[in-house]
Amino acid sequence: MANAKHELQGEELFYGYIADYLDGELPSNLVKQFESELSSRQQELSAFQANRGRLQSALGDIGGSEALKHKLRNLAQDDQVRETMEASEIAEVEKAELWSNVLRRSTLLAIVLGIVGVLVYFFMPERLGQIDIVEYIGYEALAIEEDPEGRTNLPSADAEEIRQFVAAVPGLEFRPTMLRSLKGWNPEGVSIIDYDFMKVIAINYTSPERANEKLHHFMFGGLMSSMKYKGEEADYRGIKYRVYGSDKLNLIVWQQTPDMISVLAGRRSAPELAEMARAGTPE
Repeated sequence: MANAKHELQGEELFYGYIADYLDGELPSNLVKQFESELSSRQQELSAFQANRGRLQSALGDIGGSEALKHKLRNLAQDDQVRETMEASEIAEVEKAELWSNVLRRSTLLAIVLGIVGVLVYFFMPERLGQIDIVEYIGYEALAIEEDPEGRTNLPSADAEEIRQFVAAVPGLEFRPTMLRSLKGWNPEGVSIIDYDFMKVIAINYTSPERANEKLHHFMFGGLMSSMKYKGEEADYRGIKYRVYGSDKLNLIVWQQTPDMISVLAGRRSAPELAEMARAGTPE
């Protein structure tokens, strides 16, 4: 009903607005008053709902045949126009569904990429600037000496064979460059250390003149400026190196080539290691 009259009550209120109430169209200012009246008229409400359905069914039965209904519809709109409009409406619906699907898939893809990005950020392998690679290498040098057979991938005293072997190692981020021949030190093999975050190549040497003392030349890709370990820097004839010491080994670190960092690990003093690095690195 169009207008709400506050003075209605009892049966006038109930029967005047029951249809609006059931259709959800009851004016908001009458809801409370109507529901108060309704609490005592549940039986009448049920009867109204049942009879209303019967009335609608009966009206449908006497509403005319389909042919008559079709004729009446054509008075307002012929079949061709209606079919054209229906086709247009279907096309609009399909277009809307297409864009909706595109939007949903784009949103899903963005969510998936976001999740992948977060996972990569939090679980990606550690990189050079996040770890103390020099400390790792110190442990590796001692492990190679304790178990040379188990940790040597290519036992060999032939420098050319070693050079060819390391050049063929897959998955390196740098071009391995061996030191030139070191006086008093003979190569004895290659060790490949495969961390999750990088591969490291070690050329192992021994010195018969020094009771088979060991020396290790480690190579891995990167820049010293990106390393977590900084250390004190020294310069020996153009070789700028940093020193890392422990109670068992000394290590010096230098940028041997633009894409490769070298570590020389042994029991010689840091100046002696720097002298060997200088002798083995082309100027």
